[in-house]
Amino acid sequence: MRVLFFILTMFLFRCMLPAQEITVPISLKQLIDQSFQKYPRVAEMSEMVRMSEVKVSLGKAGYLPIAGGDLSYRHQYPTPVIPFPTGQGEVQEVRIQPAENYNASVSLAQPLVDMRTPVNVSKAKSDLETSKDNFESFKIQLSYQVAQVYYSIIFLNKSLVVQQEQISLLQSTLNQIGVKVKNGDALTYDLVSTQVKYTNAENFYTDLMTQLNKQYNMLGMLTGNQGNGYLNDTVVDQSTFQIATDSIFSTAFQNNPELRVADDKIKSAGWDIVAANRNRLPTMNFLAGVGFKNGFMPSIDAFTFNYFVGAGISVPILSASRPGLQKKMATINLNATKLAMETQKVSLNKDLLNALDDIQKNRKKLASADTLIKQAQLAQDLATDRYKYGVITNLDLLTSLTNYKDAQLSRLQFAYNLLLSRMELCRLAGVRWW
Repeated sequence: MRVLFFILTMFLFRCMLPAQEITVPISLKQLIDQSFQKYPRVAEMSEMVRMSEVKVSLGKAGYLPIAGGDLSYRHQYPTPVIPFPTGQGEVQEVRIQPAENYNASVSLAQPLVDMRTPVNVSKAKSDLETSKDNFESFKIQLSYQVAQVYYSIIFLNKSLVVQQEQISLLQSTLNQIGVKVKNGDALTYDLVSTQVKYTNAENFYTDLMTQLNKQYNMLGMLTGNQGNGYLNDTVVDQSTFQIATDSIFSTAFQNNPELRVADDKIKSAGWDIVAANRNRLPTMNFLAGVGFKNGFMPSIDAFTFNYFVGAGISVPILSASRPGLQKKMATINLNATKLAMETQKVSLNKDLLNALDDIQKNRKKLASADTLIKQAQLAQDLATDRYKYGVITNLDLLTSLTNYKDAQLSRLQFAYNLLLSRMELCRLAGVRWW
C-alpha cells in the first residue's frame, strides 16, 4: 500500500507540474510555418511517412485471400488409352484423356493459420513509428535552423548599426584632422592613420553586409521568401529560449528526437528476430476453385463445369530464405542498434554538458561586456576632451573610439552566442515551441 501510495503521489505531482513554454516572436513562428510548407525536404519526409503507412496496409494484406484466374490449352501426345477386346479377335482402344486439353478456372486461397503475417504487420507499424519520429526530428532540426538564421539576421543588423556609428565617428574625426593638417596643428601621419582606420571600418561593414545577405539567402532557401530586408524585428527578449536546467538531463533523455528514433530502430530490429523465428512455422490455407475444362469421363472432350474445395498445409523443411541465418543477422543487427543507442546517449550527455558550459561562459562574458562598454565610453569621452586640448595624440583618440565600438560589437556577439547556447539546449531537450 505504501508503494502504491508513493506511485500515485508522484504521478499526480508530475501531472501538476507546469509545462515549460518557450517564448518566441510571432514573426519567427510564421517563418517556421512557411518552411514547413515550402521547403522541399519537408514534403519528401512526409512522403516517406506515407510510404510507411502503405507498407502497413501491405502487411495486413497477408490476412486477405489470394484469387487467381487460369486459362490454358495443352496438346498432349501420346494420349493414354485402355485396350478392350471386342470378342472377334479385335481390340478396341478407349481414350481416357483427350489430346486437346482446355481449362478456364478461378481459384482462391484464404490463409487460415499464418503466424508470419502478424509479425510483418507489427514490423511495418514499428517502421511507421520510425518514419514519424524521423519526420518529427527533421522538423525540430529545421525549426531551430530557421531560428538560428532569424536571430543571426537581427544581430547582424544591430552590428551594422554599431559599425555605421563607428564609421560616422571616424569620418568626423577625419574631417577634424584634415582641418588641423591644413592649419599646421596636426601631422600628415595622423591623417593617414585615420584614413586607414576608416577604410578598415568600411571593409568590416562590407563583410557584415555580405554575411547578412548570405543569411537572407539561407532563410529564402528554407522558407521560400525572396529578397532582403523583410525582417523588421530588432528586440531580442532575454527570456527567449529559457529552459529550466535542474531536470534538463531527464527531459532530454526522454524527449530527444535522435534517442526516440534510436529506440524505434531497436524495436524494429526485435521484430526482425521474431520474423526469422516465424519463418520456420507451417502455414495452412483454405483452397477453392471453380471453372470449366474437358477430360472428364465419360465424355472427355466435353467442356464440363467443375469445382474443388479443400485445405493445404505448407511446412518449410529447407527454406531458401535460411531462417537460421536470418535470425543470426537480425540478432547482430539488434545488438549493433542497442550499442548505437548507448553511443547516442553518451554523445547527448556530452552535448548537454557543453551547452550548459557555453551558457555559463556566455553569461559571464555578457556581464563583463556591460562593464567594458561603460569603461570604454568613459575612456572615449575623456580622450575626446583631452584631444581637443592637445594632451593626447590622434592615435590615442582613434584607439578610444575603436575600443568603444568594439566593446559594443563584442556584447552583441556574446548575446548572440548566449542565445545560440540556449537554443541548442532546448533542441537537445526536444522542446517543441512552434
